[in-house]
Amino acid sequence: MVYFWYNFIRSLMRHKIERLLIFISFLLLFMAFSFKYLSINLWDYDFWWHISSGRYISETGSLPDKDPFSYTSVPGENKNFFPERETFILKQYWLAQTVLFCIYNTFDNSGIIIFRALLFLIAVLLVLTGLRRNGVSLHLSFFFVLPAFYMLMSFTAERPVLFSILFSIIVFLLLDEFSRTRNRIFFLLVPAMMLWANMHGGFIFGIAMIAAFSAGEALNVVLKRSLLTKKELIVFISVCALAVACTYLNPTHFDAFLITASAKSKFFRENIEEHLPSFLVYKNNLRRLDISYIALLLLYPAVFISMIKKGSYPRLFVLAGLLLMSLFAFRFVIYFVLIGTIIIGTEIHCILGTLPERDSLNKIRGGLAPVLAGIAFLCSLFLFAGNARSSMFNFSEAKTRSVPASSVDFIEKYQLSGNIYNDFVFGGYVTWRLHPWTQNFIDTRSINSTALQEARLINSATRSIYNKDLPADRPPLWEKLLDNYSVDIVLLDTLNVHGTVTPLVLEMLKDDRWVPVNVDDISVVFIRNGSKNTDVLIKKRLQKNTVFNAVIARASKGALRNKINPNYLISIGDVFYAMGKKQDSLKVYEYAARKFPSHNLIRLNIDRVRKEL
Repeated sequence: MVYFWYNFIRSLMRHKIERLLIFISFLLLFMAFSFKYLSINLWDYDFWWHISSGRYISETGSLPDKDPFSYTSVPGENKNFFPERETFILKQYWLAQTVLFCIYNTFDNSGIIIFRALLFLIAVLLVLTGLRRNGVSLHLSFFFVLPAFYMLMSFTAERPVLFSILFSIIVFLLLDEFSRTRNRIFFLLVPAMMLWANMHGGFIFGIAMIAAFSAGEALNVVLKRSLLTKKELIVFISVCALAVACTYLNPTHFDAFLITASAKSKFFRENIEEHLPSFLVYKNNLRRLDISYIALLLLYPAVFISMIKKGSYPRLFVLAGLLLMSLFAFRFVIYFVLIGTIIIGTEIHCILGTLPERDSLNKIRGGLAPVLAGIAFLCSLFLFAGNARSSMFNFSEAKTRSVPASSVDFIEKYQLSGNIYNDFVFGGYVTWRLHPWTQNFIDTRSINSTALQEARLINSATRSIYNKDLPADRPPLWEKLLDNYSVDIVLLDTLNVHGTVTPLVLEMLKDDRWVPVNVDDISVVFIRNGSKNTDVLIKKRLQKNTVFNAVIARASKGALRNKINPNYLISIGDVFYAMGKKQDSLKVYEYAARKFPSHNLIRLNIDRVRKEL
C-alpha cells in the first residue's frame, strides 16, 4: 500500500513538473520571439507606397482611378500594355492600406512594428491552437511551433501580405474544424473571406484552399469514406460557395485570377526574389537555407503515406498544393510552413499513436515526455536569454538598410527643383515624404510597363540597345532617357537587394554632367550640372572618392554579414576598378575567387584586370 501511494505521488509530481516546464517553455518562447520581432525596424520598400495610398484614400474618400504618385504614368507615349494590373494595384489593397496608414499616422514607427509583432504572435497562436485541437500533445506542439516562429523571421515585410498570412491560417482552421467537429464557427468563413478579399489579392489563395479541401471531401464521398452526413455536406458546400461568392465584393472583383494567370505578369515579376522558385533562391544564396522548411519537406513523404492510408484527402490536397506552390515560388514557403505545421504535426502525432502497444515502447514513451519537456525548457530559456540580450527596440526606420531618409531630407531641405529619377526601390519612400510637392519616377508597384522598362535601362546604365560600341559623339541611352523626362535630380541605391553595385552610380561618377551632392549609408543624390540647383551644387558638391568609399563601406559590411553571397565582394572589386585602383581590384577579386572558386564572373573579372595590368 505504501509503495502504491509512493508511486502515485511521484507520478503526480512528475506530471505537474512536466506541465509547469512546458507552460514556462511556451511563455519564454513567445517572449523571446516578441523581443525579436519588435527589434526589427521598418524596412520594406513597399510599405511606404501602401501608406501613401492609405493617406490618399483617407484624405479624398475615394479610390484612385489613375496613378497619383508617378509622373511617368502621365505621358501618352507611356502606354501600359497591362491596364488591368494597374487598376488592381491601385484599388485591391484599400482596406489594409487604410488600416496601416491610420496606425502609422497615430502611433508612427512604433505602432506598425508592434502591430506586425502582434500579427505574427497571433499567427503562431493559431498554429498552436490547430495542433492542440487535433490532439497533439504540448510536448510535441512545442517542437512544431518553433519552426513557425523562425520562418516568420524571413517574412517580416510591413505590407498587406501580413493579413494574407493570418487569414490563410484562419480559413484552413475553419475548414478543418467543421470537417472534424461540425462546429458552427465554420460560418465565420464567409465574413473572413470577404474581409480578406478587400485587404490583399492573396484571397485567391483562400479560394484555392477551399477548392482543394472541397475536392478532398468530394473524393471521400465518392469512395464512401466521408464522415459528413448528407445535411452536413449540403451545409459545407453552401457555406464554401457563399464564401467564394462574397469575395467578389471588392473593388477589382476576380481580376486577381486574371492577373495571376496572365503571361503578361512575367514581365513585372522579372528578377523579383519572391517570385523565383525556392530552389533557385537557396542555390543562388539569395537567402540562407531555412531549416524549418527543409525539416517539413523531409517529413512530408511519411505524412503523405499516412494520409493516403487514412483517407485524409482534404488535408492531403491542401498540403500537396502548398508544397507545389512553395517549390514554384518562394513567396509561398511561409504558407506551407505555417499551415503545413498544423497538418504535418497532427499526422506525426497520429503516427506515433499507432505504434504497437508493447511494454518496452510504453516505457520509452513514458520516459520520453519528461525528456521532451526538459529539452523544450532549455531551448526556450536559451532563446529567451539570447534574444533578450541582443534585441534593441529602436522602433525606427531601417536607415542603414533600405530607407534613404538622409537623401530625401537633403532634397526636401534644399527644395531641389526639377523632375527626380529615383531608384526603383526608393519610389515609395519618395512619395511618402515628398508628395504632392513632387512625384516619383517609379516605385515597387511597377504600375507602368514602359516606365519599368526604361528604369531598368537607366539603372543598368545601358549605353545602347543596338550598338555594342557607341560612337564618342553619341550620348548614351540612359542619358537620353533622363533628358526626355527633364530629370535634374537622381536618387540611387548604391547596392541593389542582391549586393551588386548599381551600374548607374559608377557611370555617373565618370560623367561631369552629373555631380554628387549627398551620400549616406545606402543612397546617393546627384544633381545635373547646369540645372536650376546651381547654388546647392556649388555648396554641397562631393568629391567622387567620398561616394566610392561609401559604397565600399556598405559592401564590406554586407560581405561580413552575409558570407555566402559573393556579390558584395564583387562590388568592392568593381568600385576599386572604377576608381582606377586596378591592383586593389585584382586583390579583392582573387580573395573572392578563393571563397567562391566556381563563380564564373569572378574569374572573368580576374582575367580582364590581369590583361590590363
